[in-house]
Amino acid sequence: MGRMYDVKQLTQVANAMFPKVLGMQFKEATKDRLVAEVMVTDDLCTTGRAMHGGAIMTLADFMGASCTMNNVPAGAGTTTIESKTNFVSTAPAGQKVIATTEPVHKGKRTQVWRTTVTREDGKLVAIVTQTQMVLEAPRSAQELLPELFGGKSLAEQKALLAQLERSGAALYRAFAAQETNEEHKKALLRAAEKEEENAVTLEEQA
Repeated sequence: MGRMYDVKQLTQVANAMFPKVLGMQFKEATKDRLVAEVMVTDDLCTTGRAMHGGAIMTLADFMGASCTMNNVPAGAGTTTIESKTNFVSTAPAGQKVIATTEPVHKGKRTQVWRTTVTREDGKLVAIVTQTQMVLEAPRSAQELLPELFGGKSLAEQKALLAQLERSGAALYRAFAAQETNEEHKKALLRAAEKEEENAVTLEEQA
């Protein structure tokens, strides 16, 4: 499993992006629950000095994404693919709203989170249900190579490796073309020649 973002880290992440305009104060962060408070300022309001629906949705979107990030493997990411908001009542300027996010479904490919937004007096403001897609972590070359060569005969594996060697040779020559240090350039060109020799050996045996 990946890293667990605590309230301090979530504050840092939020303040580095658009949600910083909300001034979220995180109170609790676990794998199954996230709680944050937002003071409704005039800047967050629509007509009638009531909290703007977009501000509520931004709050819930960040909360849902953060909860997902606390439940995915290291290196994985997330993106919102659906969000449904039910507005129940207003949150007037000068009051604080409390957002609580809890899981509906935590799967490997998608997760669904419900954020309940209430006023300080306990009155329900909105319920936001959003679906997050889990983005797989980039795979390393060490993880990809077995699949690349798996299921192939020895001759096919040699032929494939020969192609990779020639690709490596081309890269060495490209690096050499950009190198200003003559010694480094010569070393790169020698490496390219070695890659070509390896390719020839493999092709002869394939």
